[in-house]
Amino acid sequence: MTSWNVCDVRTYATVALARDPDLATLRSAVVGIVDEPPLLVLRVTPTAPHFVAAIAHALGGPGRPAGVLATFARASDVVVECDRSRTSLATLVALVDCELASSPGRRIEPLVGIDDATLVAFAANVLGELDLESSRLIEPHVARALAAADA
Repeated sequence: MTSWNVCDVRTYATVALARDPDLATLRSAVVGIVDEPPLLVLRVTPTAPHFVAAIAHALGGPGRPAGVLATFARASDVVVECDRSRTSLATLVALVDCELASSPGRRIEPLVGIDDATLVAFAANVLGELDLESSRLIEPHVARALAAADA
């Protein structure tokens, strides 16, 4: 297991699998849901909690992005589960920021690790550099350096 995150709605874990895993066997052995590829799962916490309902509606209500599979509104935040192949991280962040236009301020926390391709696509969108390469992201380099230091 590479990461674990508990939210009062669900518990999320990221597990490193063999190259060609037998997903049917894994799904039958696990009590829970196995998503492969993993979902994009975010906890969105606006600075002003009264925006929770608006964010939940924008992300999970009628007209929601096609990739949004579930949203859970809580007292101070919204958890959203998304199929990243159908809706990008940039789209989710843009929707949240649109809802918060009159009172900006939020924290967006991934509850499941975000892969390099998703990070690169998001950074390229935010920076307006469509040809951004993953080698220019520092996160993978830091992760490898930390792993080597632990070895």
